[in-house]
Amino acid sequence: MSTMKQIILFILIAQFSSASTLTLNQVLVSAKKHNSLSQSIDQKGLALEAKNQADTASDPLLLYGSGARAEPIIGKDGYEYSVGVLKKIPLGSIRKQDQEIARLNNQASLLEEEQKVLNFTNSLKNLYHQHCIESNHYQSFRQNYQDFAKLFEKKQMAYQYQEISKVELMHLELEKNKLYAQLQELKMKQQSTRQNLLMLSRVNYSGSTQLSCHDIYPIREHVRLSGDAFGLTQEAYEKRIASTQIAYQRYSRQIESVDLLGEYSNELDIDKYTIGVAIPLTFTGKKSEKERVASMYRRSALSYENEQAMLEKKSRVSQLQSSLKSHAVMIKALQKNVRDYQKELLPLMMRSYDLGESSVLEYLLGRQQFYRFRQELYLTQKTYYNTLFTLYSVSEMKDKQ
Repeated sequence: MSTMKQIILFILIAQFSSASTLTLNQVLVSAKKHNSLSQSIDQKGLALEAKNQADTASDPLLLYGSGARAEPIIGKDGYEYSVGVLKKIPLGSIRKQDQEIARLNNQASLLEEEQKVLNFTNSLKNLYHQHCIESNHYQSFRQNYQDFAKLFEKKQMAYQYQEISKVELMHLELEKNKLYAQLQELKMKQQSTRQNLLMLSRVNYSGSTQLSCHDIYPIREHVRLSGDAFGLTQEAYEKRIASTQIAYQRYSRQIESVDLLGEYSNELDIDKYTIGVAIPLTFTGKKSEKERVASMYRRSALSYENEQAMLEKKSRVSQLQSSLKSHAVMIKALQKNVRDYQKELLPLMMRSYDLGESSVLEYLLGRQQFYRFRQELYLTQKTYYNTLFTLYSVSEMKDKQ
């Protein structure tokens, strides 16, 4: 083997070994590992829990003091002073209930934040499928261009032998140039989509990194929802409802806390030690009663809000499912048209054109109709997957195929 051949072989082997092919699952694993949204939610959870602990922490010990000059009618003048401490002590499980109310509401908010992560994941899945559709369309279009380029070369030879006119050759050349421009546009588009996906998923990629596309979701007319549909919304709702129930119990106590007092006072020559207890009589005010009423109203408001949200979500899901079915039926019909055109009509038109039974314009119009079918199929497939992953986001379904 010559030195030059060895060098070429080495380069080809190096390129082959450095190339990598990523599956959808590998893309999602990388995105999950480096997902800033998930990390942000984790930090928000820690911040909310720390704030909850701070808001429900025990009140600090209160130290107070006072001083006065005494001038009694009988006896010596002098100074009097007193110092004491005051401590508020909640009774029973008041503090624990306050913490649980805040914790449940915080957890509900974080569950709603999880919807953003789910939407991002589904957007990556959609982008993966969009690239695969674009790549498949590009490969098919390139083959058609190459076939037409061979025909053009053949007709150039025919023109040199004066078998066809200059006008006919120019029509063919214009069509070839048009197809080449479209081919370059498709190439750039699928490369851009791939690069965008790899960047968003934070994959350590190179120019030779490719996507498998053997694991795309099948096109189906019917996509049924699993039993955990709307799981995030329902779980958040249940936690908020639970918080209102605890709030009602929290404000049902007659006595919530007591204040303990310890004091030392010096009154001229007398030392006094005082211990006292202050008990707030909750039943003498309206605060607890109004808080209980507010918790019941919040529970009712949450119930109505959830009912309306679920109605809108189910309606949206129904619309998306109908659209999916329509797109799937259209894809099936277009695939048949493309198949029939490619296997039967195009060869017939080519034969008719070669035999001089049809003009070059008739032949080009026939090919353009074929391209329109393929373009419509391509766009409908892209729309199908865009609708599918929108459905997964709205229904809050995770990793379903």
